[in-house]
Amino acid sequence: MIADVTYGKGAFWKKIDTTKYNLCPTDLLIGIDFRNLPYKPTSIDCLILDPPYMHGGPTIKLSLNNCYHNANTGHESVIRLYAGGILEAARVLRKKGICIVKCQDETESGKQRFSHIELIHLLEVFGFSVVDLFLMVQSTIPITREGPQKSARKNHSYALVARFRR
Repeated sequence: MIADVTYGKGAFWKKIDTTKYNLCPTDLLIGIDFRNLPYKPTSIDCLILDPPYMHGGPTIKLSLNNCYHNANTGHESVIRLYAGGILEAARVLRKKGICIVKCQDETESGKQRFSHIELIHLLEVFGFSVVDLFLMVQSTIPITREGPQKSARKNHSYALVARFRR
């Protein structure tokens, strides 16, 4: 069974024939929080985790805050959100189950925040072995604030593939 616990509108699955899989889509929008899943322990083969990976707040465009239903107030709250999801994945995944974590690095108040590195460390601490990393580049120009650019634009995201060591 594959649990996409942040299914949203199903963007992750748009080019995939889901009839080939036993897919269980859930999302906060339908009332299921990925940090407290309705699955029994060790009942899932693969879990997809793609939460809102950008922090919200007064410096972020309102339309983005609304789009992501974003209650994250800073980078640390984003990482805590992921940590809760990874811990829950460790509870519900079977032995050697796969967790695919989608994330994106960000710049917060001019400071580089390499989320993918932090999440790799979290996965390892919580009992996973990272076995692959996919880089996904967006085709549109990333949204930036006005003013001088001080760092590289983040027009890519990552899919971290981790196997639960249990």
